[in-house]
Amino acid sequence: MAMTRPLILLALFSLSGLGCVSASRQQQSVASTDLGTAYLREGNPAAALGALQQAVKRDPRNWEAWDRLGLAYWAQQDFVESEKAFLRGEKVAPGKAEILNNHALMLMAQGENARAVELLQQARGDLVYRRMSMVLSNLGRALQLEGRQEEALEVLDQALVRTPNFCPAQFHRALVLEDLDRLDGALASYELVIRACGDEAIGAYFHAGQLLAKRGDRQAACTYFSTAQDRSRPGGDLFEAARKARAIECP
Repeated sequence: MAMTRPLILLALFSLSGLGCVSASRQQQSVASTDLGTAYLREGNPAAALGALQQAVKRDPRNWEAWDRLGLAYWAQQDFVESEKAFLRGEKVAPGKAEILNNHALMLMAQGENARAVELLQQARGDLVYRRMSMVLSNLGRALQLEGRQEEALEVLDQALVRTPNFCPAQFHRALVLEDLDRLDGALASYELVIRACGDEAIGAYFHAGQLLAKRGDRQAACTYFSTAQDRSRPGGDLFEAARKARAIECP
């Protein structure tokens, strides 16, 4: 949302000849997966790798372990191994929205948006996944980056029907409306994000400020630029963009 969060999104085994995995090894694999997931949440992907490699070794059919391993490699900027892990998990659990979504995000981080669209379209078929609004939001963003704006808008509207206050979808919707030159609608969407998730969606302040500046409302624009700069990381991309915008629009 707010500019770049680092969006975070393995060894190949043959499906044949896996044999039976004992209940004990399955339990050990689950425990290692839980440990690896905890390390990921703490921002320690190096420690996560060790735990998750043990998890897939103990039970190669543990798709959640492959998924988390893909995320851990991605966090280490090892996109090749991340891709291998996600693909392996997708063979173990075809059509699982969670792993398809994470794989797609990893691809989007590399600019492979067309492939991401394919995976996210597959993820839509997982009828039991409870976070489908997130999948649709990511699909809308990938479609937008592919230049398929009208399709993106339709998908993002579907996400918001499911979860009306889902800020990522509303933010992506605003970006699409900007691309379509529907600036009043874009500004309204940014302001909805600011009201609902302003502390997290700092980029919405900057984008709204740009639109207000185009409309000649410099006072409101400068307020938003100041907020974006004050709440963003000093020296980061958003901080610098807001600083430059203030220098131009707010003498």
